[in-house]
Amino acid sequence: MLYNKTQIKVRYGETDQMGIVNNAVYPSWFEIGRTELFDELKLPYSEMEKQGIMLPLSELHIKYHSPAYYGDTVSIETSVKEMPGVRITFDYRVTHNERLIVSGQTVQAFISAETRRPIRIPDHLRHALSPHFQ
Repeated sequence: MLYNKTQIKVRYGETDQMGIVNNAVYPSWFEIGRTELFDELKLPYSEMEKQGIMLPLSELHIKYHSPAYYGDTVSIETSVKEMPGVRITFDYRVTHNERLIVSGQTVQAFISAETRRPIRIPDHLRHALSPHFQ
């Protein structure tokens, strides 16, 4: 399994007038989690794009459990439980002091930057990820 946990502090611009995080913010926090996970693996998105691989979003699921507030430090836990094929599925948990704020999932498809068509996970990525799925 792939796993990353990162923390961010809720910024004023991410909240409504009551100081509660706007529901539309969570997908961008999921992106932070994905980016940090790949960076930790030394497989940054920027390098994948240079190699002609893109990962557009094909599905987004969010379940809201409780609010997060301006000034909270939240943890974004990102995991991948199965070896990717043509798609990669990310699971997320956003918490504040162990209190579950949001859970969710995104599905990204591997596509060729040149053809814009789906491709299987490239061999070098499969090789880099495979030790995490033994």
